[in-house]
Amino acid sequence: MTTFYCWTCANARGLKSGIDASNVLGTTYQGDKFRKHTSTSGSSMDAVRTVFDSGSTAHYAQCIEATIAYGFVELRGQQKNIAFVPSTGSALGVKLKWGIEASKPDTVLVVRTSEATSVHAFLENSSKYSMQPCAHCGGALW
Repeated sequence: MTTFYCWTCANARGLKSGIDASNVLGTTYQGDKFRKHTSTSGSSMDAVRTVFDSGSTAHYAQCIEATIAYGFVELRGQQKNIAFVPSTGSALGVKLKWGIEASKPDTVLVVRTSEATSVHAFLENSSKYSMQPCAHCGGALW
């Protein structure tokens, strides 16, 4: 079962406290995820891949920081993801299916938030979350 909390309710419940995103490129795993989500190279071998418009490490880190600061929380059992929609309809990159553009995602999704050495980000479409209410207040997630 998946439960969502808007920014306000997630912050009030402390759901984003303790997430360490101080070194999001600190491990080989995180470096591999950064390269995967900032380059289209080899994307034709992936069923689905999202790629940020910018390949800058600073931009990638800023996206993660902003998402943790301003995003809503998605809980799936023990897994906690944080998503941030900076501007609905404003593409942040591209979603590819077997290397072919499928959509223009407008949401940053930060995953593996409980493991500082695995925290990383990719893109998603806000439409995936648009009909989900906050589990506490019942309001919109963003």
